[in-house]
Amino acid sequence: MQIMCSWRKMFSLLLIVLTVGRTQTIELTGQAIKDAIAEYDLLAMINENLNGIEFDYAEDGFPAYKILQIADIKSPYRMILPEKLNAFAIQTTFQTTSPKGGYLFSVVDPLDTVVQFGVHFSPVIKDSWNVSLLYTDSNISPISKRLVTYQLPYEPKKWIKLAFKVMSDKVVFYYNCEERETTSIVRDPLELVFASSSTLYLAQAGPKLGGNMEFPSFLEITFQPAFILVKILCRLWSRISQSPENGGVG
Repeated sequence: MQIMCSWRKMFSLLLIVLTVGRTQTIELTGQAIKDAIAEYDLLAMINENLNGIEFDYAEDGFPAYKILQIADIKSPYRMILPEKLNAFAIQTTFQTTSPKGGYLFSVVDPLDTVVQFGVHFSPVIKDSWNVSLLYTDSNISPISKRLVTYQLPYEPKKWIKLAFKVMSDKVVFYYNCEERETTSIVRDPLELVFASSSTLYLAQAGPKLGGNMEFPSFLEITFQPAFILVKILCRLWSRISQSPENGGVG
C-alpha cells in the first residue's frame, strides 16, 4: 500500500510541475491556481472501501487495484470531484476479463436513477464493444444521456489506456495514448453542476441502475483540467514506467 501511495504522490508532483510549465503565461492566483492545476484521483476512495479489493500488478510492474464482485465502492462525489464540470479531461488505465461491460465510474443523482456523469462500456458483440461518456442534467432529463460513443476492440486481459478531453464544442478521444477521433458536440448545459447529495461510484452505478463491471483492475482514473495534454501525460507515464527504479531500461 505504501508503494502505491508513494508512486501516486510522485506522479501527482510531476503532473503539477508539468502543468505549471505549460501554463506559465497564464496569470492565476489563490484558489484559481489550485483549480487550474488540480488532479482528482478517483481511486482515492478505495482507501475507505477496502472490502472486496485485491492488489494486482500492471504489465509495467506498477501496483493496481482488482475489484471483486462483493466490493461496493462509493463516496459523496464532492469528497473526490469538483463541484462543477466545465472543460476537463479524464484518463484511465484498466484491465477487465469480462465481456459483460458496465460502468468504469459514475456520478449518480440523489435518487440513484440518473447517471449525471460517467464512463460506460456496452456488452461485447463480435469482439468489439462501445465506450460512452455520459453527461446528463438530471434536473431536466430523467434518463441518462450519452455525450459521445466510440467503438473499440475487446482485448481481455490487456491493460488499456483511455482518455476523453472534453471542451465546450468537441470531445477528443484517445486510445492507448493515440488520438483516435474528434467529435463535435453540443453540451447542454455547458457547465454541469451536481447536487450536493450525488454519489460517486466505482465500477458500478449504484443499487438501482447496477451496471457492475466484473473483476476489473484499475491502475488509474484521474480527472484533470482540459488544457493538460493527454499525449504529454502519456509520455510522462512512459518515462516513469521505463525508469531504472521501476525495472525499466532508464
